[in-house]
Amino acid sequence: MGANKNNSNNGGDDASPKIITEDKRVKMELLLETITKKCASSSHPILQKINHVTGSPDGGSKLRATVLSGGYTNYSYKVFVDDHPELIVFAKLCFEYALWNPDKTAHYDLQRTENEYKIMGTIASKTNGSVVAPIGCWDLEHEGQKMKIIVTEWSKGDEQFSNQFIDGAVDPRIAPKIAETIAALHSIKDFDPNFNEQVKPCMENLLEHMEDVTVEASKSQNPKDRTELYCATLGEDVIMAIINASIANYHKRDCLIHSDCHVFNILVEAKPSIEKLEFFGADGTMVLCDWEMAMAGPIGRDIGLAMSFPICCMIGHALVGHSDANESIEIYINTLIDSYLSKMRDAGKTEKEMASILRNIAGWCGWFCYLVFYVLDVQNCFPAESEETKRLHRDANGVLGMKLLRLAFDNEYVPASARLKDIRNTIETLVDDEVTCAQHAFAPRIHRMQPRKSSMLRAANRRLSDTEILHQAAESIKRFSITEDSQNIKRVTIAEDIANNELLQ
Repeated sequence: MGANKNNSNNGGDDASPKIITEDKRVKMELLLETITKKCASSSHPILQKINHVTGSPDGGSKLRATVLSGGYTNYSYKVFVDDHPELIVFAKLCFEYALWNPDKTAHYDLQRTENEYKIMGTIASKTNGSVVAPIGCWDLEHEGQKMKIIVTEWSKGDEQFSNQFIDGAVDPRIAPKIAETIAALHSIKDFDPNFNEQVKPCMENLLEHMEDVTVEASKSQNPKDRTELYCATLGEDVIMAIINASIANYHKRDCLIHSDCHVFNILVEAKPSIEKLEFFGADGTMVLCDWEMAMAGPIGRDIGLAMSFPICCMIGHALVGHSDANESIEIYINTLIDSYLSKMRDAGKTEKEMASILRNIAGWCGWFCYLVFYVLDVQNCFPAESEETKRLHRDANGVLGMKLLRLAFDNEYVPASARLKDIRNTIETLVDDEVTCAQHAFAPRIHRMQPRKSSMLRAANRRLSDTEILHQAAESIKRFSITEDSQNIKRVTIAEDIANNELLQ
């Protein structure tokens, strides 16, 4: 995964702050030296202007950089001319290793950066400002370490879209733009089915881990929470069928996909004031970034990931008594689905094909909710702040995620012949039930309802990077343990889940 966003920890576990700082300094000097040389010979207008002002005889203008994020697979930079603020580009220095990977010897193919450059150029030409145009992709080597630099135009969006869901106030202009961008990508006809497939191994470890954890949960005689209870209720055979189907779906090559289209990889205008939750930027700008994981893949994955964090935020708001915050989130989810399906209908998809796509959307939304937010327990910035509400929220994410996975990949639960309307209704019911569960079973446990506040990430001027997420995921794999007892338990209903008070203590 790419990382255009700020990361509070920018090195591996064994790196001291001094070493990290020195590494950043050296790499920044190499980056600036390389870009300066490329500016001197480039035909790109921005680089020509940078070369003109920095190469003037008076030597007054300097090319500078600040680190935005990174450390596990790359460093990301804001590169600018100190006395010409309009001359600014984004740069990412990519490494041939990934420190978040549990396998510390794993090679991380730098071809991914070339492919990122190619796909950004392709999709930027097909969209209206929702993808920044790439400028250059260059090789760099230092002390035997091979690296690549990708430089793009600077994004008009400067805040992660995720902040709005934490706030509970979502700009209604963004969802149609996401849908249009993703639909344009999915509608590209002439693509290489093997495009960028070398990025797949970095996800396969996590998929295998999800299978191990879920199968063990399906055998549990003493479930520790509602999620384990649900897995045990389904039993090992059903769980294996669901997980195997989801893994097989990951390897489908329906179309070109972004593959990492969650709301932390979508940039929007910063709010004029973080104290006024209802205000948005003037233009409703949206930019989809981090194309490093783009590949030929399953058509439902992108929209599913774009729904996952918002849906889990709905549960979080309900959990702490802020259900009023969910109205704009629900509008975002419905608009995203409606706008995307409309584009797919215009592209010639049949109702049967769109029903299949919507099932996949539900499955990949569930995959992210279950694997990332429950099994790996990362991205811990939901609107649930106490340790108790975080525990309950994690469990709720796990239950809903597994139910959405079941909707997508268990034809005995929802028949393969189900109509688009029926699948849509089932998704809405599952989400509504879990939000209601949070309202009725969780909210009374909060002694004092906390006032809504702006995103802590915004208040700290911090962005959460994908590499940080995956590093946390790798650490979760190391420490995760689960009971190995096995016994099938009878199937239970959603109402019985809610009534299981002993599992909500």
